[in-house]
Amino acid sequence: MTARIVSGLELAARMLTDLRVQADDLAARLGRRPALVSVYSGDDAGVRRYLERQRDSAAAAGISWAGERLDAGSTTASAVSHIARLAADPATDGIALLFPLPPSLDVARLLAELPSAKDVDGAHPHNLGMLIAGREDDGLLPCTAMAAIKLAESLAGKLAGRPCTVVGASPRVGRPLAQMLLNREATVTVAHAATRDLAAACRGAEVLFVAAGRPGLVTGEMIRPGALVVDIGITVVTGSDPVAGRTPVVGDVELSSASATASIVTAVPDGVGPVTTACLLANVLRAAARLR
Repeated sequence: MTARIVSGLELAARMLTDLRVQADDLAARLGRRPALVSVYSGDDAGVRRYLERQRDSAAAAGISWAGERLDAGSTTASAVSHIARLAADPATDGIALLFPLPPSLDVARLLAELPSAKDVDGAHPHNLGMLIAGREDDGLLPCTAMAAIKLAESLAGKLAGRPCTVVGASPRVGRPLAQMLLNREATVTVAHAATRDLAAACRGAEVLFVAAGRPGLVTGEMIRPGALVVDIGITVVTGSDPVAGRTPVVGDVELSSASATASIVTAVPDGVGPVTTACLLANVLRAAARLR
C-alpha cells in the first residue's frame, strides 16, 4: 500500500471563498472590514510562517489583518496592557495570541485579559468550557483542533462511532480535539507521554490524529493498515532546504514508513495548517457578528 499524501489547500480555499461572501456582507453593515490582530513575540520561524499565511488568507477572505509584536523583554504587566488596549478597541473583532511566548510571561493572566468574545483561537477558559459542555455553538472553537476535524471529515466522512486516537494531550490541541471528537460521537483514545504502549493505542485507530510536537514519533508499524493519519505536528528543522531554499518543516509522523501502511496521510505544513488559518478567520467573522 502506498498512502495518498493530502494537502488542506483545496479545502482551505473553498472555506476562504465562503468567508469572503460573509465578510463582504459584514463590511457593508459595519462600515469597515472585520478585523483580526495577531499578537506574537520573538522571531520563531514557525510563527513567521503562520503570520504570513494569516496575512495572505485574510486578504483573500476580505478581513483586515495586523500582526503586533510584543517588545523584547516585555513583562507580563506590559503584555497585559497591550492586550487590554486591543480588547477595548471597538474596531478589533478578533485577537489571536500566538505561541510560543517567552516563559517569563504568565500566559494564564494574558488569556484572562483577553475577552472570550474576541478570543478567536478558542483558548479562553470560557470558550473551552463551552466546548467541554458540548455547547460548541456558544463559544469560539480552538482553530487547530477544528481544522483537524474538518480535514478528517472531508476525507473520511462522519466520525460517529469510529475508533479515533489522539496522540498528544496539550491543552491547546490534543485535549480540545479529543473533546470535539467526543461531541461527534467518535470512540476516542488519548495517548500521551505516560502511555505505556503507544503503538497499541495508535494501531486501534481508524483515524489517527498526531499532535505531540515530536518529529517522527509515529512510524508505519504503529499504524493500522488503511488508516487515515492526520499529522498536526509542525517542527521547524534547522538548516536550509536545498530545494525550496527555506527552512524545512516536518510533522510528527515518519512519512516514508507511514506511507506503506496508511491509506491517507495529511501533508505538513500544508495539510492541517491552511485549514487552521481558515478556521481562525471564520472565528473572526463569528466574533464580529456577535459583537455587533
